[in-house]
Amino acid sequence: MTDFREQAAVAQRANLDFFFGVAGKMLEGEEKLFRLNLDTTKRAFADWYQRLQAGLTQKEGQEVTGLQNALVLPSAEKVTTYERQVAEIVSTMRKQLAEVVNAQYREANRQVQWFVENVAQNAPVGSEAAIAFLKQGASLANTAYETVQTATKEAVDVAQGSLSAATKTASAMTEAADDSVEKAEKAVKATKQ
Repeated sequence: MTDFREQAAVAQRANLDFFFGVAGKMLEGEEKLFRLNLDTTKRAFADWYQRLQAGLTQKEGQEVTGLQNALVLPSAEKVTTYERQVAEIVSTMRKQLAEVVNAQYREANRQVQWFVENVAQNAPVGSEAAIAFLKQGASLANTAYETVQTATKEAVDVAQGSLSAATKTASAMTEAADDSVEKAEKAVKATKQ
């Protein structure tokens, strides 16, 4: 009985370690995303401020165009860089969480195997069928875990592909916006001449 209590205490400690490990990794990732967003916002406001200041110093005819240019969307390069940084943070978080989950699974699997072996050693004569059932259950659980892990990896790969496609689309849209601003500037300059 003491051995079972000790194993229950070990399992509880392992579950607490798992919970705090996952929570810690998630908080680290959230902190990185928060800092990235804060830094990006600071840079955007500083950039807009400089653009507005430069736009306000333009001569009268160019004043409207200068102010419009000051409020233009960030360049495609900046958007792509931001999206790449977000993807890197998310990817790192996913890897770290996978490591924590895999470690917990290995420990739980080790404990289940220990339990099955302990039961098999102390089982009364004639309980071979029950022991075989326990071993089959553990084997099925391993197979199910591996299937879920494979499906999760495939889903993450699809999500990363979607993120890449969204990044390309956002870059194209930003470049199109930059091009239209340049065309508008040229049109304004041409009408003034």
